[in-house]
Amino acid sequence: MKKSTFYICQYIFLLLLITTGVLPAQAEDPVSNSFNTTGQVKILPVTQTCTGKPWQHIVWVHVHDNEETARQTALMALNQIQQGCLLDFRHGGSREIRIQTNDVNYHFDPNRIFTETGRKNALKCLRGNCAQAREELTQEVDSFLNQYMIHAKLIVALHNNHPSGLSIRNYVPGGSMTQGMSQVAVSPDKDPHDFFYVTSQRAFEFLSGRNFNVVLQNNQTVRDDGSLSVWAARQQIDYINSEAGTGNLASQMVMLAAVWAYMQEYYL
Repeated sequence: MKKSTFYICQYIFLLLLITTGVLPAQAEDPVSNSFNTTGQVKILPVTQTCTGKPWQHIVWVHVHDNEETARQTALMALNQIQQGCLLDFRHGGSREIRIQTNDVNYHFDPNRIFTETGRKNALKCLRGNCAQAREELTQEVDSFLNQYMIHAKLIVALHNNHPSGLSIRNYVPGGSMTQGMSQVAVSPDKDPHDFFYVTSQRAFEFLSGRNFNVVLQNNQTVRDDGSLSVWAARQQIDYINSEAGTGNLASQMVMLAAVWAYMQEYYL
């Protein structure tokens, strides 16, 4: 009963923040200045937003700039917690990052660049020295991972999907995303578009035990698509993606309350 009361209180506090609409001041640090640029265009335009003291071994990250619900939910949750930082890729409101100068023109999905195989497939070079573009991107990714991710024990990613897009149904038997999955828990009480994607059995059991939709990645057989979950599994870093439907801010807040409870149980 004590644990149940604790989790309910966490959900109430976070949901109250939604109804107030008040976001306390945040400290933003344009950390992208530490990365190289191509013709003054930032290759990885990362901003770090903190609401208090950063966690030593926990990273929250938002990589798709068109997924605004995920960004706002993360910032609201961090403001309620009053601790931690969000690494936020800001690149013009689009899903992909586009680099265009007089010398080169290419684009890529920022969640497909964290492995060599992923970068090779993700980088779409339209003009210029493509080999150099790939090398510069590799250097930037390595710098980002070494600076922010390699020492993490837990990575929390935040994403959104659209009504006709990804859902927990894609991961059940017969779905389009079953390859590389180990276990799937489906909650009849949750929106199919609101689900967790995790890399550890512990996170799967914790979140599925609280009536969430959860997918457990098979870290041995998952296809190398360059995503952060693949990289994290190779580094044996616990990874949780909070994936929610676009506009489902209240649902994603409840999901992050469960993540916060998981963090307190195992990492804080």
